[in-house]
Amino acid sequence: MMFAVAAMAHAGSVYVPVDSWTYPAAERLAVLTETRLEVLGLRPWTRLQFARFLERAREMPHGSEADGLQSRLEAEFAPELNGQSETVKLESTYTRNMEIAGTPIRDSYHFGQTIVNDFGRPYGQGLNSIEGASGYAQERATMLYVRGEYQHGASLRAPSLATLDAEAIADSECGIGACNTSKVLSQGGPAVDHFRLLDSYVGASFAGFTATLGKQSLWYGPGAGGAMLESNNAEPIWMARLTNDFPARLPVLGHFRMDMFYGQLQGRRYLPGPWLHGETISFQPFSSLEIGFTRTVQFLGDGRPFTWRRLWRSYFNLDDGPRGSASNTTANDPGDRRSSVTFTWKLPRVPAKLYLDSFSDDDPSPLANPSRASYHPGLYIAELPGALHKLDLRMEGGFTSSVNGTIPPGFNYWNTVYKDGYTNKGLMIGDAIGRESVYLQGWSTYWLSPRNKIQLSYRHRTIGPRFMPGGGTQGVFSATSNMMIRQNFELELGFQSERNNMPLLLGSGAKFDTTGWTGIRFWPSHKAKPRTDDDL
Repeated sequence: MMFAVAAMAHAGSVYVPVDSWTYPAAERLAVLTETRLEVLGLRPWTRLQFARFLERAREMPHGSEADGLQSRLEAEFAPELNGQSETVKLESTYTRNMEIAGTPIRDSYHFGQTIVNDFGRPYGQGLNSIEGASGYAQERATMLYVRGEYQHGASLRAPSLATLDAEAIADSECGIGACNTSKVLSQGGPAVDHFRLLDSYVGASFAGFTATLGKQSLWYGPGAGGAMLESNNAEPIWMARLTNDFPARLPVLGHFRMDMFYGQLQGRRYLPGPWLHGETISFQPFSSLEIGFTRTVQFLGDGRPFTWRRLWRSYFNLDDGPRGSASNTTANDPGDRRSSVTFTWKLPRVPAKLYLDSFSDDDPSPLANPSRASYHPGLYIAELPGALHKLDLRMEGGFTSSVNGTIPPGFNYWNTVYKDGYTNKGLMIGDAIGRESVYLQGWSTYWLSPRNKIQLSYRHRTIGPRFMPGGGTQGVFSATSNMMIRQNFELELGFQSERNNMPLLLGSGAKFDTTGWTGIRFWPSHKAKPRTDDDL
């Protein structure tokens, strides 16, 4: 089979969506078997990347849990493992109904979100629903992927004038005696009913690279609760993207993968139409270690047309003005720059890994000025010992409130020119933790089988009072289950209870909201596998 996959090296292969069940399964398999090379913190992967990963994993020692994961993933990517290139296929159709009782929050730029990492889908108090489908076509070196859905979001209560004033102050949109609240990104509005494309693109593969053009979601980071620079928290961005799906090798640094994109942001109020470009590279100097470097720059937009000088400065300028000057004018502004450094270390002799996602605003790297940076560390234990071998455990934390007292509150993810900050259509592109916040989260998943699992999670978040008067806390408990029914249907059931204490946004005292949802996904017959223990 390795020859079959290698023979398809230049075949077009679509990307697997970042919310697919295959990523948690592959991550657990990688930790249990110590299989490396594909970068888990740089997603999405193509279907061929999954096939190559599974071929390497097959050669590693397996226990009973790893055997089940290997078998189920190989069934999913059987065409690629057998050297077959699927042509035109319907991937799946799905629906989800979500009921929210109480007042949720949907303003990650100032207060937070009740529902995170959900492609920016609308939600409010009451019934929220989606109905969607996805499919793809692959022909030789070319590919097409389309995913679209009808979205209904219930209405959401708008914030008070006092809240809008405080948000304007946090965004530095206040003059002498008055604040301009007309451009503040805030929650609230009537019910939403619209059709939206999610990941939808055309592309081609050549010489180990894949180039794509269209609407795309990225995830740059090793964590599960969020990624500092690129996640699926906001609606996918229209972009042109180039990545080397086949890792290359450098002396000393080992195998590496790189990814770069250009995209335009939407839903901006302060300075419409800015562009965002990003570049990331990840190295594996040792089989147990991954190190990644990422940089994104927000530039151009209304009143800042493209010039070669602006493009050059967005890549190579390290200060805010020309050499010897600290001025920041429209002509010389290099853009709103952010950088991150990530690392993942597979611990020796135990099925666990440590990881860190660090982020810096305006500095060339978090390593250049650690006291200004933000951090998102985590620990993932893929299998607990003994009778608990079907359980895993993940713990993450993070903060965006700088420990440097000279930095104004809310500095990270904000900019003096691009006051909408690091958002697309009002929600954070990076970590939904938002600005000036500290958070902790823990998960435990019981793997009944690779496709049938139950997960419990708790997330706690604190907003600094220097940023929003009165500060705030958010506590979220959730329980979800995913079960395969027969061969073609997947059932998802979820429950979430949230406690918010945010005086400025919700009034005095703790406020509670409860969310419940049911999702059904249909996999067509070509995706249905022979009946296994997954099926109920």
